[in-house]
Amino acid sequence: MANNLILRHAETEADIRACFPVMRQLRPQLQTPEDLLANVTLQSEQGYRLLAVWVDGKPVALAGYRRLDNMIHGRFLYVDDLVTDAEGRGQRHGERLLQALGELGRAEGCRQLVLDTALANALAQRFYFRSGLLARGLHFSMDLQ
Repeated sequence: MANNLILRHAETEADIRACFPVMRQLRPQLQTPEDLLANVTLQSEQGYRLLAVWVDGKPVALAGYRRLDNMIHGRFLYVDDLVTDAEGRGQRHGERLLQALGELGRAEGCRQLVLDTALANALAQRFYFRSGLLARGLHFSMDLQ
């Protein structure tokens, strides 16, 4: 484990740009740090926040999330993005992020933590099951354009 590991939100433009190399591993459609900044800025209007594991001042794992309310889950924490840098996998960064998200959700009065993953993403699904998340349904979508 790294000596200088902290969890903190990426809140400044510089912080968000620094998260680009890690986020791009999950969201390859992002081409530049400015693309990430634009997306985070837009989504923050909808409550999105970006929590990062920082090692020696560099982000190595990210969790983008928002608190939502609906009739299915009541008040819940939705995880839009969860990714660990390929070089940092196996160091429990994802577990740290999920634990922190659980604490944030409980502090917000959330009943559940919810996330979606691709059906083909077996490694992520195995990690989620080990972390206590259960598959409770299927997510359906339709392209509108």
